[in-house]
Amino acid sequence: MIVTVKVLQGGECSVEVDTDLVAVVKQQVAERLHVPAHQQRLLFKGKALADELSLCHYNIPPNAKLNLVVKAVGERTQHQATELVATVPATPTLWDLLSPLLSRHFSPTDAQVVLQQFQKDYERNLHGLSLDDVERLATQLLQPSQMQPLSCAMLE
Repeated sequence: MIVTVKVLQGGECSVEVDTDLVAVVKQQVAERLHVPAHQQRLLFKGKALADELSLCHYNIPPNAKLNLVVKAVGERTQHQATELVATVPATPTLWDLLSPLLSRHFSPTDAQVVLQQFQKDYERNLHGLSLDDVERLATQLLQPSQMQPLSCAMLE
């Protein structure tokens, strides 16, 4: 079967596979797109694919589109990232900053209700974004002079 691999903000290629391991697919992509396999993270429907598993494990159909995220050369491992987070002082979240602001304009009970509703709406909108939506937003934010103004409709 043939699958298409699309690079976030980049090109794409088609590779012919059987029920190959993800690691084998990465090698084929490396040959075609010149991205080393160790720098590749393949995604299908937003889920990262493990090198040691086969494509059939993920029920990937023929002519499917896989997304490729290229890892930075110095990108940290999960273990290194966890250690780093443990040493960095916690920064306030959006919700921590928004709560006092809402308290200035609403009663404590109403402020809590507004904050909870805002969080629900935010999560719903965020989970509704496809990788293509994220790519468009990233492109727009990284290259604002070449794109249309960012609209709230993109997030709905």
